[in-house]
Amino acid sequence: MFNEKIHRYLFLFGVSSLAFGMMVGTVPTSIPQFILLGNWLLEMDFKRKWQQLKTNKLFWILSSVFLIHVVGLLYTNDLVSGWNDVRTKLPLIFLPVVFLSSKQLSVKEFYFVLYCFLAGSIINTAWCYIYTFILHKNEVVRSASRFMSHIRLGLYLNVALACCFYFIIISQTYYRKFLFALLIIYFLLMMYALGLASGFVNFFILSFLTLCYLILKLNFGIKLLLILSILACFFFVYHYVFKIYSTQTILNAGEINLHQKKTASGRLYYHFDSPTQKENGNIVQINLQFEELKNEWNYRCPSDSFSYKGKYNLGRYQVLIRYLSSKGLKKDSLGIWSLNEEDIKNIQSNITNFQMPEWSYLHKRVYEWVNEYDEFNNNRSVNGHSLIMRLYFWKAAIHIIKDNLLAGIGTGDVQNELNKAYLETKAPLSQEWFKRPHNQFLTITVATGLIGLIIFILNLILPILLLRKNLHLLYWPFTVMVIISFFIEDTLETQAGLTFYAFFNVLFISMAHYKETSGKLPDKLIH
Repeated sequence: MFNEKIHRYLFLFGVSSLAFGMMVGTVPTSIPQFILLGNWLLEMDFKRKWQQLKTNKLFWILSSVFLIHVVGLLYTNDLVSGWNDVRTKLPLIFLPVVFLSSKQLSVKEFYFVLYCFLAGSIINTAWCYIYTFILHKNEVVRSASRFMSHIRLGLYLNVALACCFYFIIISQTYYRKFLFALLIIYFLLMMYALGLASGFVNFFILSFLTLCYLILKLNFGIKLLLILSILACFFFVYHYVFKIYSTQTILNAGEINLHQKKTASGRLYYHFDSPTQKENGNIVQINLQFEELKNEWNYRCPSDSFSYKGKYNLGRYQVLIRYLSSKGLKKDSLGIWSLNEEDIKNIQSNITNFQMPEWSYLHKRVYEWVNEYDEFNNNRSVNGHSLIMRLYFWKAAIHIIKDNLLAGIGTGDVQNELNKAYLETKAPLSQEWFKRPHNQFLTITVATGLIGLIIFILNLILPILLLRKNLHLLYWPFTVMVIISFFIEDTLETQAGLTFYAFFNVLFISMAHYKETSGKLPDKLIH
């Protein structure tokens, strides 16, 4: 419809906008894809494009995951959910179609796309910080990420960090090297401020693998320095986590952790058999005087009152006894009146530990992990604990796979069958936590069976085998991050995760493909 130059500009605008937009929301992620599709259709020349695609092994490899989900529609019982799932996964075929039937990106265009991604990462993290710490005083760690889950944001930022490291390596001027070094510091500080603990775990894994690679390549002196650096990092992380763990779980000495008989007003204390729940080393479920707790709290905070019999606002009671324990107070009238106004505000904000407002988001996230482990280890409730619940998610998925090994249950039936499996396996989860497996390999196998899993694994391995000599340096950290995410998340079941994988995967693979077929990439395509 337009001349070749206009179509090229529209293609570059769509790709760059998608690299930026995937960081800042659903609509900015969707619109660039419509632009790319519209431009691809307006270009016409479908005969050439089809000839180019049908003979390209990489196109069929990249599209295979989408196609197995389409096949899964043939034997699903829930076509509505199946079509929704297929619609979500459209970028897995749409982006390979566009990239592998269009002219390759030049080196400068490729770098510009990465700059747009870094710009989106900066905007995302800056807004998350402003929203969380300036506009609102948000104590809920997982809501710090405004545009996607905190796990996905950590995933994105690790690729952003890898891009910055890459630009430091290739930059010719110290000014540019300094600029990207500042960006690395900025992204690490944002991960710390926003409590992206999983992002830091990924960062340490990526750093560890990079250092191991360098150790194999460098001389003995630098090898020794790198090994010592790795050991120092492991020691620091271990000390940091163990300090939080010991503060939370090791019992304090003194009468606060001993059973008392009566309150100062003469009422009997109640004590539960399980002494395992603790806050700052103080047992939560002992020295409880229910009537005094209810009466005195309701007197001090009538608008935030609670009742046992009617189960009205009983969540306030749970927060209250944990908070009192964190301060080393008994759960009675004396404990209530020992709280200051700041304590009252904290409890009303559902803060369970009086030190929590002073903690960083990262500290809060590790504190959550410690509590999750402690509750699981002592057979208490696991509802809402993301790490521990995964064990039951995986168990339910494997329960389904055993009876549907070859072809799975169909694209649309995953959630319905999981709901049954949670009941059949007697998972200690409330129904609101009957979630998908949180493991992409298991999710694929549940839906499409062993056949689908093999195709999915080949989808990851074959491009590496075919293009290993021409794959861009950034492909490797991206792939490491993706595979890690596949083990702990249903990465391809949400728009944010799917777009991240589909976009960067086809970007790097298409660059490698064109480099292999033409010998090298052009420096410039638009004149």
